[in-house]
Amino acid sequence: MAAELTGEMADVAALEGFFALATGPAEGVDPSWRPFHTLAGDVLDQRIDQVAAQLGGVPRRIAASLLSLSVSARVTALVLGAGTLHGVVPRLHDRLRWRPWSGGPAPLWIERPEAVEPGDDLAATAARELDLTLRPVLDATSAQASVSEQVTWGNVASSLGGALRMLLTQRPGSSPAARALAVGILGHPPLQGLGRFVDEPSHPTGIGFARRTCCLFYRVPGGGTCGDCVLNA
Repeated sequence: MAAELTGEMADVAALEGFFALATGPAEGVDPSWRPFHTLAGDVLDQRIDQVAAQLGGVPRRIAASLLSLSVSARVTALVLGAGTLHGVVPRLHDRLRWRPWSGGPAPLWIERPEAVEPGDDLAATAARELDLTLRPVLDATSAQASVSEQVTWGNVASSLGGALRMLLTQRPGSSPAARALAVGILGHPPLQGLGRFVDEPSHPTGIGFARRTCCLFYRVPGGGTCGDCVLNA
């Protein structure tokens, strides 16, 4: 029987921002909650158009990439947070729910959080759960907006770097475990070869990230390049 993670995920959710997660049955009264994989359906097409409009009418390919970055950041934060703070990987691919949102981090809910069956390698287990959870949405993003898989999974790698820095900003004592897990996840497919952690003395955590693809934010009017952008290399 899978271990229940209600307390552990509440601890992760307390970090807020991209780590936020609603748990428990109370949210079940809201009929707008939907299985996470449904983001790969017609609603994705609509959401891409919404993001494109919010960004001043940018091409759909750019909007789709940035949407995938935002959605991926929510999932990677939950996986990294639970793995670092409690040594477990939450089962997300068939338990996670989302509901429509206008901007900012997507709202997520799991009625009864459970752990993935543990393997010998926490990082490999985490990478597998990221793949199972995000692949349907990212494959649909590629199909609907002509965004390459290298870009979408590069966005996941970038979001892992962001999650690590956000986690260490709030829980600095978790640094060795958090960095080891993040590096380990990057060493497994589907993120293998898409980025690396670097020293960044100017950041409070001392950690930076260098990705090997571009999220296309530089093509948003006034956007510039991200701190981890391959174009900065």
